[in-house]
Amino acid sequence: MTTPDSRKSILVIATETGVVEAIGAAMGSNSAVRVDSQPTTLAEMNGRAIKALGDYDVILFQTSPDDEADLAAIRTLAEARRGGTVLVALADGNIPLSKARALSHAGVDEVLPLPRVAAEIEREVARLGRFADKAHGGAGHQGRIIAVAQARGGAGSTTVAVNLADRLIERKGMFRRKSQTRVALVDLDLQFGTVGSFLDLPDQDTLLQLALDGTIPDANFLAQSMTRMASGLSVLAAPARFAPLDSLRPDQVAAMLDVLRATHDYVVVDLPRALVGWIEPVVQRADQLIVVTDTAVSSIRHCRRLIDFFTQDNPSLAVEVVVNHQARPLIRSRLHREAARALDRRLDHWLPHDPRAACAACDRGQPVSVVAPRSALGRAIARLARSTRAGLPVAAQTSAR
Repeated sequence: MTTPDSRKSILVIATETGVVEAIGAAMGSNSAVRVDSQPTTLAEMNGRAIKALGDYDVILFQTSPDDEADLAAIRTLAEARRGGTVLVALADGNIPLSKARALSHAGVDEVLPLPRVAAEIEREVARLGRFADKAHGGAGHQGRIIAVAQARGGAGSTTVAVNLADRLIERKGMFRRKSQTRVALVDLDLQFGTVGSFLDLPDQDTLLQLALDGTIPDANFLAQSMTRMASGLSVLAAPARFAPLDSLRPDQVAAMLDVLRATHDYVVVDLPRALVGWIEPVVQRADQLIVVTDTAVSSIRHCRRLIDFFTQDNPSLAVEVVVNHQARPLIRSRLHREAARALDRRLDHWLPHDPRAACAACDRGQPVSVVAPRSALGRAIARLARSTRAGLPVAAQTSAR
């Protein structure tokens, strides 16, 4: 039985009764949560009253980033809160990135757009509770970073990255709709990245803005910038506009990966084909490199060059080769044996040429697991994900959520 002291406490500060009612209705059936409300704004509260709010687990409040009094009140609250309190700003749905960043700099952990569908509130609050544990109270969690590269153009590395990230999400519940693992997908191909198109996401220029501003991304920035899909997958897509390949700095990429692996179980990174200097932090932090190739002689040669390049700075890096557009042979031919010998790697992962399933997934902007889970390609990707989870198990504490 849940006691009042053990319940997660949520405070809603809003002048609109509809906002309070929507959150209260969404969380009302959850006996593990206590929801309180105050029909006011942060700016209208005095400093002592604001500091008294710091004992709540989650504080959601309506605000405007143009209101200096509100920003000052947010800073006061951020300084007074206890370690695990998450601050969530409820702002206009059309808030620009610059305004969201102003809220972030004031101390906000998350910005949620209004109006928000009431059915999404409970899922968001549950996620924010986990975010509080990791961002403020968690210690020592290190997610697994998986870098995906291609041996040649058109090899299908983005297809592998998108669908592997989707399949790494272990779902639970009667209809397997609740995500049990937290997975992030990052598209670092600044000029030709297509992860956003694969998943039918709105144009996103977060990485371009990051490059132009030269700022170091933190947990607040990434939490506000990444798109969270219904499956639970968090996505940071490549910019919609072309960006110079050298526009990012290694310290920016390093900070981004450090934050993501502290708040996720798996971080899948779709690498650019160009070997630019700022991918060094990816190589240094990666737990596994997946190289997507075919068995053509030229592809195998370039695959070997890539493996040598990536393992030069990280000799302990685990490398897996995925042969795309070719079904697993019952009997390995001489070409296959020579390819494995040239790579000094086993060819254990094969993804069949399945244009019907692949095209259907692209056309609908959904992973293969949704469009054609029982197709040959869908089953092969599921096997790859199971093998990846077995080789890179998540830390024990991450399963207790």
